[in-house]
Amino acid sequence: MKPSKSIIKLIFGLKLKQLRQERNLSLSELAVRSGVSISYLNEIESGKKYPKADKIAILSDALGVNYDKLVSLKLSKNLTPIGELLNSKILEQLPLDHYGINISKLIVMVSNAPLQLSALVATLVDIVKSSELSQNNFSRTALRTYKEFNENYFEELEKEVENFTKETKISNSPPVSYLGLLSVVKNKYSIEVNDNILNSYPQLSDIRAVFVKGKSKKLLINSNLSDSQKTFILGKEIAYQHLGITDRSNIYSSTRVESFDQLLNNLKASYFATSLILKKDSILKDFRQFFSMKKWDGNELLFLITKYNATPEMLLQRLTNLAAKFFNLNSYFFLRFNTKEYSDVYRLTKELRLNTTENPGGYQSKEHYCRRWNSIGVLKKLEQESKKTQAYDNSIVGAQVSEFYNSKDQYFSISIARKDRLAEGNNSSVTLGFLINEDFKNEVRFWNDPNILIKEVNDTCEKCLISDCKERVAPPIAAERQKKYSSTITTLEKLMNELQD
Repeated sequence: MKPSKSIIKLIFGLKLKQLRQERNLSLSELAVRSGVSISYLNEIESGKKYPKADKIAILSDALGVNYDKLVSLKLSKNLTPIGELLNSKILEQLPLDHYGINISKLIVMVSNAPLQLSALVATLVDIVKSSELSQNNFSRTALRTYKEFNENYFEELEKEVENFTKETKISNSPPVSYLGLLSVVKNKYSIEVNDNILNSYPQLSDIRAVFVKGKSKKLLINSNLSDSQKTFILGKEIAYQHLGITDRSNIYSSTRVESFDQLLNNLKASYFATSLILKKDSILKDFRQFFSMKKWDGNELLFLITKYNATPEMLLQRLTNLAAKFFNLNSYFFLRFNTKEYSDVYRLTKELRLNTTENPGGYQSKEHYCRRWNSIGVLKKLEQESKKTQAYDNSIVGAQVSEFYNSKDQYFSISIARKDRLAEGNNSSVTLGFLINEDFKNEVRFWNDPNILIKEVNDTCEKCLISDCKERVAPPIAAERQKKYSSTITTLEKLMNELQD
């Protein structure tokens, strides 16, 4: 694959700088020899400029090197790891600009570093290649971190929802109707909405919606979606239009994004839509009432899902938005798992962790998620219920207190499972687990409901040493390896202490 222009400029600049330094020339000395200004030489070496052929010829003469060698993309041994890093496109995949990091300056810094750092860079490249890390994985990890830094609450988006509601005079009383948002999309933004065209293409059966640009803008929605899902899509489209977001994916699928910017904008649109459907003032009252119950009752969550015309994921996601700021519940995790009916394979498709040391999702690894968690329990129960009825909107709610095997930390875990409307035989569950600390006990009255089952759990089977686990689906390879290593270190330290005495 041909390197990008920015990469070519960076490589040329690195080579020029290295050749200059090998000849013990300062920038001013090379400027005198070549007649090229110091400022222009500095821009070349930093990868900002690429000189024209006549300037390259002058520089090659001044440095005493062949023209072809100077323009070659082949780097010296010391700079080879830098070249591999650039060509691997790892840096392009990382959203460095969002963290105030200039790629060109970073490369210049690395090129000036000792050989040990070059070795570290080469190792990083190898790890990325062997791990088959993708742009989406990099971007999604960065996005998750971004949400955690903000405690998953975005005041500016909350205010934009308030402004939009006042502007369009949408009722603050739930539910927000599909027809109400449909009118806004058509009349305010002149977007034609059609839920027939997309279903004419079987290959697009898993696509929720597609936005078509042009003089006549169209939003094609999959007719198999529920009313609440369609309402959410309209809410997202309104967000894109109201916030003036143009760098976006036109396909309504979280797996089809081209950059971190698009992933971040997808987050903003989703947050806006969820906040629009579950308005802050109203849903806060309902969450407070829910937390004030003396006994756990999952039916209250199902009632709220119906009241707000929401999906289970929207409801629990909204709770994660508001938990830290308004309830002082700032230690939790959120997970979404997908599976096929009668399968023992569970795929983690979304995760968020806030101030937790535990990792119930296994960082989206290929290890086997602990089957003792309620995330799996509600999916199993949904399979059983599916034998009785094929209704799509029959959600299964469950709760358990999950106690981690190693830390003994306990989490009150709420899980909701439902059938997938677009993929026949597919089910998904969403789980929100709050750390049971003093803040949780003060805020949530049903935290010690004796009817809630307490289960000892772990991250993944591979990392778990629970000996009597009947739910285990894989041997504890990673845990045993770590145990052996710890034992070896302990024995070596004991040996060293004995010999020193």
